[in-house]
Amino acid sequence: MDKRERLMAVLHHQQPDHMPAGFWYHFGGENGRGRQCVQAHLDYYRDVDIDFIKIMSDSLGYPLRVEIDRAEDWLKVQPLPDDDPFFTLTVQRCREISRAVADECYTFYNFFSPVNIVRERDVFTPGALGDGSRMDAVARHLRERPDAVRHAMEVIAKDHLRLAERVLTEGGCLGIYQSLQGAEKGWLTAEEYAAVARPADLLLIEGLNRLSPYNILHLCSWAGDPNHLEYWQDYPSAVKNWGTGVEKMPLPAGKAFFGENTVLLGGLDNRAGHPLVSGTREEIHRAVEDLLAAMDGTPFILGADCTVPATIDHAHIRWALEALRTKA
Repeated sequence: MDKRERLMAVLHHQQPDHMPAGFWYHFGGENGRGRQCVQAHLDYYRDVDIDFIKIMSDSLGYPLRVEIDRAEDWLKVQPLPDDDPFFTLTVQRCREISRAVADECYTFYNFFSPVNIVRERDVFTPGALGDGSRMDAVARHLRERPDAVRHAMEVIAKDHLRLAERVLTEGGCLGIYQSLQGAEKGWLTAEEYAAVARPADLLLIEGLNRLSPYNILHLCSWAGDPNHLEYWQDYPSAVKNWGTGVEKMPLPAGKAFFGENTVLLGGLDNRAGHPLVSGTREEIHRAVEDLLAAMDGTPFILGADCTVPATIDHAHIRWALEALRTKA
C-alpha cells in the first residue's frame, strides 16, 4: 500500500499493511510564515516520512478586528471579506504544500475552535481584564451576555466554513483537523458550555462534515489540564484524537467512549519524560509495540496526544514509524 491507500483503509475501518502515522509541531519565527513555512512543512515531511501532513495555521490565525471592553462588544464581530488574507494566504499555503506532495500523501488543515479564538486573541482592554486573564474575561462575558459571545463564536464558525470549502477545493486538502478547547475542568459548567460554545462547535463541525467525510477532531488538553471529555463525546467526526496521558484515557478505552464508528488517532504522550519525546530507540519501539498489542487489531492512526515539541529529535519520530513498519 502507498500512504494514501493506507490512510484511506483505516478511515474506512479496514486493515492496512501497517497502521499509518502522523506527528506535527508548530513552526515558529520565519518558518511559520509565507514560503518558508511551506518549505518547513515539506522538509519535515521528507525527513521523518510520515503518512500524511497536518498543515499548521501558524501566523494565519483568525483575526478578531474588534476591541472588547464590555460583554456587549462581542456583537461587533462581523464576517471577514472574501479577499481577507486569512482566506487567501491560507489557501495559498495549503495549495503549495498539497501540490508538492501530489499523489504521495493526503493533507489536512488545522483549525482552532471559536472558543479558543475568542479567549486567546489580544483584543481586551485593560478594563475588561481587570486583575484576571482573557479566559476569566470571556467566562464573565458569556455569563453576562451569552447572546453576544455566542454571536461572535457563530460568526467565527461561519467564516471557518467559508475557508474550509476553499481549503478543500482550491487547497487540495482531504479534510480539516479541528482543535477543540474550552472544556477544561473548572472553567465552564456543562450548562454554560452547552448554551454558548456547543452551538458554534456543532455549526462548524457539522458544516465541515458536509464538505468532507474525513475530518479529525482534536480534543485538546493544551495546558496540561484535563477536560470534560463528555462535553464533546457525541460530536460527529470520522477521527478523534485526545490527550491520552492528561485525560488518563488510553487509546483502547476510546473505542468504548467514542463508539466503534470513530477512528482513533494518537496513543503516544507528547510530554517530556515520556518515550516519544525523551526515550531511547528501544523505549519508543516498546511503547509502539505495547499500543499495537492493546489495540488488538483495531485499525487506528498512530500519533501523539497533541503537537510534539518543536525541539524534538526527528529520530524519535522515525523510531516510532520504524516500530510500526517492522511489525507489518
